[in-house]
Amino acid sequence: ACLAALAQGARQTAGVRSRAPTAKLGSPLDEFVESSRLECLNQDDAQPVQNAFQDGAAFLSSDRDVDEELLVKVQFVQPVKLRAIRILGGPDAESAPVAVKIFQANPNIGFDEAADEAGTEELLLTEENVRGGEPVQLRYVKFQNVQSLQLFFWENGGGEQTQVSRIQFLGEPAANMDMKDWKPCKS
Repeated sequence: ACLAALAQGARQTAGVRSRAPTAKLGSPLDEFVESSRLECLNQDDAQPVQNAFQDGAAFLSSDRDVDEELLVKVQFVQPVKLRAIRILGGPDAESAPVAVKIFQANPNIGFDEAADEAGTEELLLTEENVRGGEPVQLRYVKFQNVQSLQLFFWENGGGEQTQVSRIQFLGEPAANMDMKDWKPCKS
């Protein structure tokens, strides 16, 4: 009887845990992306990487004459803490990305290394992510002091190109400074 009561209590506790709200994902970090240093290997020149980092109808697309892979390289103006990433597919459903590897602080990575090496985190995107805009939560402890990221889009839904209409990082700056705590140096 004691064991049954303990098991019942564990089931009730588990139920409470599953109903708890998810962790706060943070704010959009668009202002911390250094747009002048965005780079993408295998992009279609008519649909460049900058399109994926701004709202609107334009999108990033891979080069139809090469293959569907994209390697996006992002620099931040200051270190950030990432909690989640939002990746929206382009207008063609079968060209939406379904798999992406995220690398941290590896700005010189190429396609061969990205394909062969394990990423800091590897994501499988769902319809809710690429069509509904649902952010993908990242393992927060791995993204505490991020200065650069590389996103390797290696698989899409079966299209000749990979299309990405929006990439948005969610989190906060690594070092928040409250100006009321600032004290000038006295010389």
